[in-house]
Amino acid sequence: MRRARFIRTAVIAFLFLFMMHALPADAKQNVDVSPALGHLDHAIAALEKGRSADADFASFKVWWQRNKQAVSNSSLDVSIQLSQDISSASLSMLNDDPEEALQNMRALRQTLQDYQSGLYGGRQKNHSLSSYITELDNAKQSMDRKDWATATSQVRQLQQDWLSVEGDVVSQSQTIYTESEKNLVMMDAYLADPDTRAKAKPLVAEMITSLKPLAFANYGMWDAALIPIREGLEALLVIGALLTFARKANSRAAKLWIWSGTCLALFVCLAVGACVTFLLSVAAFGSNNSLINGCSGVIASLMLLYVGYWLHRHADIKRWNTFIQQKTSQAISRRRMISFAALAFIAVLREGMETVIFLIGMAGQMPAAHLISGIAIGFGILTVIGFLMLKLGVLLPLRPFFMISSFVVFYLCFKFMGSGIHSLQMAGVLPSTVSDLLPSVTSLSIFPSWYSIIPQAVCLLIFIVVVLKEHRQSLKKHAREA
Repeated sequence: MRRARFIRTAVIAFLFLFMMHALPADAKQNVDVSPALGHLDHAIAALEKGRSADADFASFKVWWQRNKQAVSNSSLDVSIQLSQDISSASLSMLNDDPEEALQNMRALRQTLQDYQSGLYGGRQKNHSLSSYITELDNAKQSMDRKDWATATSQVRQLQQDWLSVEGDVVSQSQTIYTESEKNLVMMDAYLADPDTRAKAKPLVAEMITSLKPLAFANYGMWDAALIPIREGLEALLVIGALLTFARKANSRAAKLWIWSGTCLALFVCLAVGACVTFLLSVAAFGSNNSLINGCSGVIASLMLLYVGYWLHRHADIKRWNTFIQQKTSQAISRRRMISFAALAFIAVLREGMETVIFLIGMAGQMPAAHLISGIAIGFGILTVIGFLMLKLGVLLPLRPFFMISSFVVFYLCFKFMGSGIHSLQMAGVLPSTVSDLLPSVTSLSIFPSWYSIIPQAVCLLIFIVVVLKEHRQSLKKHAREA
């Protein structure tokens, strides 16, 4: 309990510093870019029809020279990005390359639309849920115009920017959060195939409709408390099963290894949170977070598959007693203790990263005192749940404990595999291909993609084989004893 209180206090202290630094300063007023967008729209329309866009682009550059300093004063980031986009468009026009010019013009227009939507502010690129909805609207307009190249680029940008707003969404509706994440991957997949592009339009419309009611919601203390509770429960199940097993084996060393892996993961999460808050922006960290979640999810799933198998095998009391007697004080080998520490580290890292980023995203949208109180309550409830799990786990008879633990671990293995591969698709590591033939159950991390369904099916098959094999051996054993 003393160690748990120390960890909780450290987490709250670090997050308090993050939130204080992350409170937004007053945003500078943006320059009206409507005239510039008008010039670019005419230039893009001319290029799409095979005509010269020189006059319209020249008009845009005149606007840029007049407003460059004002734009730079409101946001240095967007000024730098616009200068780069204009240089690329000018070079392609000079080289008389209409296709590349069209692509560069669309990129330039997207930067201006992002700036107009409020996605650039101060020294970082900041997103609010309302500005993210505007971004969705821009993608929908591109789809309505059948400008599929721009729509594809916008959807991929939406995937990267999702991290900036997902804390706002998950604190209010887990269902909308999971559905939105799924839709982002499916839109990318549909847009990649000319035959399915039209299917992306209802998905972006669905996201806009579902997110709008959440855009102007007021946050309270319990909204902040629910973040660590919701994100931490699955990691707590893993750590609780490992610690209870270590206590049943009377292995103090194993418990120290598990706690070491847990504490190291918490430290890494807090360090990443500090880095994002002080050095980067949440948006800039988007694809990296998806990559970390994806890799950690797949690795944790594979490790849980082995742990679940091992727990199920030792549900037999005689086998367990033989195991303890043969190993004496070294009931759990050093290699297995290290693997337990690694599993605890990965499980906490996966959930802790999202918790920290979610809470940073909520900073400035509610009073700091309410936010800190909510975090304290959330981690306090997690501590109580963890304490009860350990006490109940030790009190359970050996066979029910191992059976329940193995089923929980296999369930987490199945879920982590699906969500991990889904995150890798969000990060762009795996193709975002989907199939209408496949089911979609977001609560179980089942997504309509062969990339996630096949590994999950393999995990489920292994679980069934293990259960049937152990059941068959148990029947044979009882038959011999009879």
